Amino acid sequence: MILTIDIGNSRIKWAAWLTERIIARGVSGYSSENAADVIDGLLSALEKPQQVFLVSVAGEQLYPVLSDWVRQHWGLQVERLKTQKQFGNIINAYDDPSKHGADRWAGIIAACSHFPGSSVCVISAGTAITFDLVEKSGRHLGGYILPSYTTMHDALLGDTANIVSSSEVQYHDQGIPDNTDDAVNQGLHRLIQAGIRELCRLAQDKMDGPVQVVLTGGCAKNILGYPDMPSMHHMPDLVMQGLYDIMKQRRTQKS
Repeated sequence: MILTIDIGNSRIKWAAWLTERIIARGVSGYSSENAADVIDGLLSALEKPQQVFLVSVAGEQLYPVLSDWVRQHWGLQVERLKTQKQFGNIINAYDDPSKHGADRWAGIIAACSHFPGSSVCVISAGTAITFDLVEKSGRHLGGYILPSYTTMHDALLGDTANIVSSSEVQYHDQGIPDNTDDAVNQGLHRLIQAGIRELCRLAQDKMDGPVQVVLTGGCAKNILGYPDMPSMHHMPDLVMQGLYDIMKQRRTQKS
């Protein structure tokens, strides 16, 4: 069994792999204060894996916490994914690939593998909404980053003393809003909806042939509920798949 772990800005996810397939998975929210307890709670019930692969965008502070736990309980070293300049025929657009999130890189690899011969627009909707455009040749063009609903909601209420609104993130459309909660809710969702539509249109204009739009991330279901959106492939395990594929190949090459 191989264990893949994805540490985001607000959630820790894991997936257990056997014979190239996910056989179990788990997820939990966390904060900097309770991260060690969350890691212990998530992993302590699992059987010892053969290998542990990690992708993390949470900075350096959580890596030693996870690494120490895995070493003490399983006697294993955590193998961490870092963004490369090239993987197979896929070439990263960033001059400094280390500045391109490893989770985004994993998503690119998995999406291109799933849609060989097609251009892809990879959207990851989490604490931020990231876009990565990759031509069918494998050339990564770069991408865009939008704030999430929660990020914009918190910023709006933090900077506007006279607005009071709940943090409900589910999209609902019941006509022109006649109260503050709905005005904020619909306004932010429509802004995200318009931004995604525009960037998907731009991706289609910039790349050759039809573009496969691949959507992942914890807020993906909200986006799928928006009306009049381009066709999207929802792949919740996209980052885990890319992490698994890259690290397995790296292991094979070393051996």
